[in-house]
Amino acid sequence: MRVSRAVLAVTVLAGSSAVAFAVSTGSASAAELEPQILPAAAARLLPVTSVSDVLVDPAHRHILISDHEAGRLVVTNYGGTVLARRDGLAGIRGLALSSDSSTIYAARTDARAIVAFDAATVTPKASYPLGDTVYPYDVAVAGGKVWFGYMGAWSPDGDFDGNFGSVDVAAAEPVVHLHDKAADGSAFDMAPLVVSSPAAPDRLVVSDISHHETTSATAASYDVSGGTERRISAGTVVNGYTNEAVLSADGSALLTAGFGIWSSGLGGLGTRTRLTADNSATSSLALLADGRLAAGLPNSMATEPDVAVYPAGSTTPDAGFKLSQVERYALPLVHRVLAEPEGRLFAVSRGDQYHFWQLSGPAFAAPTITVDAPATGVRGQALTVTGTIGGAIGLPDGTGLAVTRTDVESPYGKAVTTVKVESGRFGFDDVPLAGGPVKYTVSYAGSEAADAATGNDTVQLPRATPALALTGDKSVHTTGDTVTVTATLGTTYTNRTVEFWTQRAGDGVNTHPASTVKVTSAGKASLKLALSRNTTVTVRFAGDGRYAPRSAAALVYAKAKINTGLYNHYKTGRIGSQTYGYLRTSKDPKFVHIVTPYPNRTARTVVQYYSGGRWKTWRTVTTKLSSTGKATLTLTGTYRAGVKWRARAEYLYGTSGDKVNATAAGAWKYYTFTR
Repeated sequence: MRVSRAVLAVTVLAGSSAVAFAVSTGSASAAELEPQILPAAAARLLPVTSVSDVLVDPAHRHILISDHEAGRLVVTNYGGTVLARRDGLAGIRGLALSSDSSTIYAARTDARAIVAFDAATVTPKASYPLGDTVYPYDVAVAGGKVWFGYMGAWSPDGDFDGNFGSVDVAAAEPVVHLHDKAADGSAFDMAPLVVSSPAAPDRLVVSDISHHETTSATAASYDVSGGTERRISAGTVVNGYTNEAVLSADGSALLTAGFGIWSSGLGGLGTRTRLTADNSATSSLALLADGRLAAGLPNSMATEPDVAVYPAGSTTPDAGFKLSQVERYALPLVHRVLAEPEGRLFAVSRGDQYHFWQLSGPAFAAPTITVDAPATGVRGQALTVTGTIGGAIGLPDGTGLAVTRTDVESPYGKAVTTVKVESGRFGFDDVPLAGGPVKYTVSYAGSEAADAATGNDTVQLPRATPALALTGDKSVHTTGDTVTVTATLGTTYTNRTVEFWTQRAGDGVNTHPASTVKVTSAGKASLKLALSRNTTVTVRFAGDGRYAPRSAAALVYAKAKINTGLYNHYKTGRIGSQTYGYLRTSKDPKFVHIVTPYPNRTARTVVQYYSGGRWKTWRTVTTKLSSTGKATLTLTGTYRAGVKWRARAEYLYGTSGDKVNATAAGAWKYYTFTR
């Protein structure tokens, strides 16, 4: 249910002249605008799970957001920085500001009550029970009373029984009054909106927001200056159904967002004028102090605006805004637009989360915090940090600044102290116990006058270097072997853990450690490694408060596996101690090599014959391997009987097409020829 009083406190400040609703025509629609795109960085995450209502309090420069699901009231400044949050308010929904800006009223559905907050401090100060069957959703101030739209018991025909009422908070004993619908024949399905404006303090409009076939899009205006409300007029005020409604700057007309935005004079609500040429669904509207009209458009088209702004008196927009995607899986849909009298236009978007955006108007100023820490220091000894406040807006003397220290022992930051601003400067002493980079962050939380700001500086505190060694460097093994490498870590302070990282030749950079191990009492930690390629193993010590990070590496070689088969021989036999294959001189020897596969890899075949008491190389042949590492080679030629031959396959690092294995040679295959 959408209920909003966000612009009521704004419209009264628009001046005594009413917004000109005599409309001009044009051809451009909101969809044809080229919107200004707001970057994702402009969004401020709101700590809410729902947004029931949004209220601008210009007297205190607050924006208040009610969250009925979490039971929370959130207070921000004009920059969207959260200044306060009040929890334990189950069912909080509609919000309204008293005529003297001293009190915030809120409807609490679950409590069946209206609650009052001090507007300056946003602390609870009163609660007004309404009755066991009165569930308020919206709230407004008019005629010296607090009015509310509520849901009652189920009606006999099964519809929601909506109505409105008031509580006289000025009386010695607050009096609750519920409207007699039979007196004027009014009907509301679900809890209606109650709409008022300080510009017309004795007028109240009650607007049906349901989709009911008979009451949808209707509203009734009332004179609430007397003891009992008196209906002035009633009728249909919008095409479709009502999403949001506010009064014009002079309080004489009702502006309603539905399919387009429509204006109806309070004296004759059945007569309406469309203020926007576009008849698109409009989720929210805001009336700016200069008479412009902002419309929230719940679309997800990448090229169309989420908010369109119409000049006073024009049915066509001249400006639009598009919100960039903030969340990974959800587009930001405009949930509410709102304005404040200094000229700023805001939006609240919803996706999986809710975000606050400033769309236009002067930037909400934030101070610049410059922090000056010494470049170096000594762990355990005092150091002094100073700083200055500058920028577009300063901070008064006595303003508190929070100081946090981030170091290896407090990676998420640790509160150190709070310092006060004096003549635009600040300073503090600290004794850091952890070495390494120590960052001091000084933060201003923000206020009604200035936005939040931070500054930081880092000091380097030397740490001792621990001993760290790793076995296995330049050791050579065979593919398929399991190798154990062992790290030895020397004395450290609190961290006795090391990480093993592996980088196999030919692979992309490994982004995760292979193992994280706590060393033994002797400082030992081991990693078992199944070898398939040359692998660099790195052991890393992340450091602690007194010892610096360190790493050590070992390159472990893996020789390619090579097997060779001899074919076309008719028998085998021994010559001396060696087994030979016997081939007829009419046959050519055939070899099949199986080598550890890798893309574009080759194998070199070396063929030798025995002569003069030694082996002599006859030929070398390079053959490309298949994807499975197989190569077939037949050596054609004329061979003499009785000559002894041998052949083998070799993988050569850097020559055989890659550099992922260590050089390796297969076993010799011996053969000879007979007639």
